[in-house]
Amino acid sequence: MNLYLLVFLLLAAGAVLEWFRPQYKNNIYRVCWLLMTALLCLRYGQGTDYITYEAIYNSIPLAVDFSKGYVFGVYPEIGWRLLSALFRAFHAPFWVFTAALGLAEMLLLHRALTKYVPQRTAGLFLAYPVLFLVYMVSGLRQGLAMCLFLGIALPFYLEKRWAAYIVTVLTAAGFHKAGCIWLILPFVYYFSVRIMLAFTALAAVGGLLLQIPAVENTIMAILPSYHLWQFLCEGEISWFALAERLVSFAVLAGLWFLLRRAGEELEQSTELLLKAYMCGVCLYLLLMQNSYYASRYAVTFKILECVLVLRLITRKHRIAKAGAIFFLGLTLLMGLKNMNAMIREGFYDSSQVNLLNFPYVSVFRQDQINEYLSYDENYQIILERQLEDQELWILEDGTE
Repeated sequence: MNLYLLVFLLLAAGAVLEWFRPQYKNNIYRVCWLLMTALLCLRYGQGTDYITYEAIYNSIPLAVDFSKGYVFGVYPEIGWRLLSALFRAFHAPFWVFTAALGLAEMLLLHRALTKYVPQRTAGLFLAYPVLFLVYMVSGLRQGLAMCLFLGIALPFYLEKRWAAYIVTVLTAAGFHKAGCIWLILPFVYYFSVRIMLAFTALAAVGGLLLQIPAVENTIMAILPSYHLWQFLCEGEISWFALAERLVSFAVLAGLWFLLRRAGEELEQSTELLLKAYMCGVCLYLLLMQNSYYASRYAVTFKILECVLVLRLITRKHRIAKAGAIFFLGLTLLMGLKNMNAMIREGFYDSSQVNLLNFPYVSVFRQDQINEYLSYDENYQIILERQLEDQELWILEDGTE
């Protein structure tokens, strides 16, 4: 049985039970949180980028020498390298590092849900398809950055504590550079929802203009850059992802406006969360030319759904109940889709491994991973590549 699927279905059941039996919600949440934490911390070799991160971890120099490429190495970011070096200094194997990382992330997620949502199990359920499966299980650096944002930076944003907010965001960006985008929120704080709607419309226009070949050529002539060329010419639009984001946004914005018109009292923090969420919509529309870049940067705000949705759908109005049904169905769909992607992109044999029988490999049976994919062989290839990169960082730094 696929344990990732089993826990996901238990979260869905827990979210529904929490809704109808609120007297048991604390116990339901504790069980679900412990199951998710165990699933994350005790896995071995699973997640589309796990093998790459293990190679990075074991290739990073044990001694932190700032003259040997630590600062100027392009990948990974300095915060991730320093954190890895800290664990390596204690001779911790990579699975210990990921277990500690997973526990820290789950505690940060717990802090955000405890502070801001009334139905915490539903918050875990909403976070599962994207934040948990895609980033906490696979994209480790960005997963840590996003949990730092949710658990620490978000309270500073809502409380208008800008110095602490900026320090936290820069720390998170030290683990993944996409976190720098959160620096726009101190400005967004002072905009109205209607102004953010205008920015959303402008972003859509900008994204459509980037589809025009003449515009692409003009931009490349003015700003010749490999990454810009890769963004404009290499990617393509993901119509499914675009539709999912637009529909989700339309439902959330519609809920906010309709609840206000119906006389529901909405906290200022809910409006602030909506404006931050709209930043992600703007980013996706502007970058939709390339689904990889659009998803990578827009997801930094999409993760707010696990808080924002529950601030709106827990109202007693029938509009909110309709929204709850919508997000229950959408989350189930996205969870199944992302689990299928994790299997497909994890190099498993599709003729033997599927959504139902996907094997969970734990740290207690590490050798089992080789039964499903050529883990050791792929690891050695990636490790050699990372060691070569370390040497390049040293050479580029001009120290040798």
